[in-house]
Parts: sequence; C-alpha cells; structure tokens
Amino acid sequence: MRRFFGENVNGQIQITGDEFNHLKNVLRLGVGDQVMVYLGDEYEYACEIEQIIKKCAFCKIIGKTLCEGNPHKNIVLYQALPKRDKFEFIVQKATEIGISKVVPFISQHVVAKPTENKIERLKAIAKEACKQCERSVPPEICAPLDVDKVIAEFGKYDLVLFANERADKGTKVKGLEKMKNIAIIVGSEGGFSAKEKDKFVEAGATVISLGKRIYRTETASVAMMSLASILSEN
Repeated sequence: MRRFFGENVNGQIQITGDEFNHLKNVLRLGVGDQVMVYLGDEYEYACEIEQIIKKCAFCKIIGKTLCEGNPHKNIVLYQALPKRDKFEFIVQKATEIGISKVVPFISQHVVAKPTENKIERLKAIAKEACKQCERSVPPEICAPLDVDKVIAEFGKYDLVLFANERADKGTKVKGLEKMKNIAIIVGSEGGFSAKEKDKFVEAGATVISLGKRIYRTETASVAMMSLASILSEN
C-alpha cells in the first residue's frame, strides 16, 4: 500500500502539496484506492480515497495500527556540518536507522557553509525516507549549533559516544540495551581539532574507535548510528 503524509482536519484526512502531486499525477491514484497515511503520531492509518479536487485528496480512515518502524530509544546524532550532498545522505540514513534527532554543528575544521544545508529540504528528505522504511515520525532536523552549545547538552543523555579516528582502541561500550538516551558525535570532512577532542572528553564523552581505517564523514555517521541503534535494541 502506498504511503503518504497527511493532515487530520476536523476528522477528515487530507493529502495536499507535494504528497498530493505524487498521489494524483505520478501514481495516478483515484477515488476508491486505498493508501497508508502518516499523521505525525505513532500510528499509521489505512485510508480510502473518497474525493479528489484540484489540490487535495480527501480520505476516510478504515484502519489504525501502531507503527512498528518508529524508534524505541532516543538516539541523537550531532553531526559536524558536512557538505550538502553528504548531509542529505546522512539525514536519509539517520531516518532509516531510527535516529530521533539530527543536530548539525559548526566545528573548527568545518568547510561547508550553513546556508548549503536548507532545513526544509532536509525535512523533506527525512519524510521520503520515512515512507521507504515505514516509519511514521521523521527525525527532528535542527538548526546548526556551535561546539560549546553541543557540549552543554551532554547532560541530557545516558551516554555520549564520540568517534575519534585517531583513538587506539577506544572504550568498549557495554549495556547500551539499558540506555534510553544516547548521543553520537561525528566530525565533518576536516575532522576535529585536538582542542575540540579534549573538550568532548572533559565534558564526559566516551571515545570509541571505528577501526584502523579512516572513514569518510558519511561512512562514520552510518557506522556510528548503526552500532548505537542495533546495540541499544532500538
């Protein structure tokens, strides 16, 4: 069944905007066809199209189930701002893997400009990924922070994991399945300065190594997110 994001307006489900264009003009669905609709909550709604007008499809709910694709843990990615294409890829994979929030930040060696990463476009990418991976609630995409503001948020988490490409073996992390709030910190194409690494550790971040090889930023992000999600039983 095709999946769309919609709105509940006075008890009636409406699909508008780009979602409507995809429904009507790309997939050519019509009255009587059944679709799955996400309303931004923990459920997915089986619906039947009742009416189509110029810019909106009206649907009635015929079933409601808890969406199993939503994450069960709060795993947040703090990503030092990469170039636009890489960040779009990271947001897409974060959605599929089950990350709750993506927070870009500006570190010393960041080469991308904040204006290269449009928040609304990233949100649209996350929504599309939700439909592919059958997740009804997309990750929150935040505006960029600086390093000090990232560190100030460490206290929110049971564990903060910091990927250090120069760490020898790093720390072996155990008990992730018992943790509900986990933060991940990944550097940009230029990596972190020695001072930034020290500040993360002094603030309580746990250093882990991803092995002997140096990863691209998008590879490191996917590896870190996957490890945290799988080991925490997210």
